[in-house]
Amino acid sequence: MFLCTAVAFTTDSRQALQKATSLIRQGKLEEADQQAQLALSDPQTRAAACSVLGSIRLQQNRLPEGASLLKEAIRLEPHLVGAHLNLAELYTVQGKPELALPLYRHVLTLDPSNEAARLALARSETEKGNYKQSLEVAQPALSALKQSPDGLFVLATDYLKTGDHDAAAVLAHDWMRLPDMPPDWSMKFALLLAREGVVPEAIDILEGIKQKGPLSYELAFNLAGTYVLEKHWALALDSYDQALSMNPKAVPALRQAAAIAEQQGQLERSLAYWMRAKKIEPDDPEILEGYGRVCLKMDLLEDAEPALIKAAEIRPDDASYQYTLAAAKVGKKQFEAAQGLLEGLLKQKPSSAQLQYALGSVLYLQGQLDGAAKHLRESLRLQPDQLAPYYYSALIERDRGHDEEAIRMLQELLHRYPDHAPSCEALGGLLMNAHRYSEAEGSLENAVRLNPSSVKANYQLGLLLTRMGKKDEAEKRLELAKSLRSQDETNSRLQLRLLDPDQ
Repeated sequence: MFLCTAVAFTTDSRQALQKATSLIRQGKLEEADQQAQLALSDPQTRAAACSVLGSIRLQQNRLPEGASLLKEAIRLEPHLVGAHLNLAELYTVQGKPELALPLYRHVLTLDPSNEAARLALARSETEKGNYKQSLEVAQPALSALKQSPDGLFVLATDYLKTGDHDAAAVLAHDWMRLPDMPPDWSMKFALLLAREGVVPEAIDILEGIKQKGPLSYELAFNLAGTYVLEKHWALALDSYDQALSMNPKAVPALRQAAAIAEQQGQLERSLAYWMRAKKIEPDDPEILEGYGRVCLKMDLLEDAEPALIKAAEIRPDDASYQYTLAAAKVGKKQFEAAQGLLEGLLKQKPSSAQLQYALGSVLYLQGQLDGAAKHLRESLRLQPDQLAPYYYSALIERDRGHDEEAIRMLQELLHRYPDHAPSCEALGGLLMNAHRYSEAEGSLENAVRLNPSSVKANYQLGLLLTRMGKKDEAEKRLELAKSLRSQDETNSRLQLRLLDPDQ
């Protein structure tokens, strides 16, 4: 009779443990606790009951109590895999990896196929930067790890950091097959890939999130960033616009969109972004500099100068801000002010080819030919493969009366850069003065082709055609030059060549 009662008691205890386990999966921790307590007094099930109760305490964040229960479970039954795993997880939550990792390793001695232990150990190696070791730990459970987001994060990091981008790209497809993944997780995984150069697959993941909807600011902003990495400029700008439609005051999106639009020559669009950013953060020097730079490129000098002055005052030690302000001063024909700024910058960076060129060109505009020639020569010594310094050096020779040398220099320049309109224009004038009319005509026609709105090129071509007796063509060309006079860019656009010397 006693034996039957004991067997029945043990059977009831095991059933209680099964119920407890089921209730834990349902999130009913209090009811699970009650069932597990029923099995605690039975020596046959006490170890398992301690393990189950320890798991419940872990989920309840009652960590010291949970640790005691799990240790007791292991003492009673050293082969309880679940108790080892839960105690390791508890130590991880407490920030005690030195206690957790030996437990995970012990689990693998009990159960080499245990995926949770392998993932935890692989993740630990990844966090330490031991990516090859992490892959070695993960290898026996590779297929299983690809079925979980945590496993894919670890594997992707390991592959990327060991240079196996192809393997990481394949993981993107595994990720997209996971059911019901939260958008934030997918975005994080995509950005992990994108940062390490696996960009097309990152875009696929982000576009997949977008298609499922709804679109968020963060998703649109990050999608724009990945398009930038692939140089899909139009798609990037569209995504930034979508981000801004949801958060109109997002300055990071405005700044990045403005920079891309400027880079693509969409100056009005860039200026619109900068203006919006400037209203939100009127004293941000980077915004002021960006706004002023685009105004400068659009010849909006009265708008550019105050913004650039303010930016330069806020960042007095930033050479790029002082340089852009110097370009604005040139645009306003305030050459002495520009010269002063550039000379100050050259004291800081005497080996800058661009600064040597800029000062040389400003000195040329003031008629200081010897000083200009000196700085242009130094610019070319520092960086021989430039365009603009050769051009201004040729103009200096022309202005010194050395026409043949100037012609030679311009012809040599055009041999390397045949589409440089200012050089075609200058060479055409020199050839015309040398009565080399046929050569001059070809050079000036090229100048007009490359820059149809140039008053000087059209006017010189009109004069040349007159000298060649082509009166009808000459009259049309001179009339066109007259109509274009208000658009003369001979000096007003020099600031662009300071900002982008080879334009």
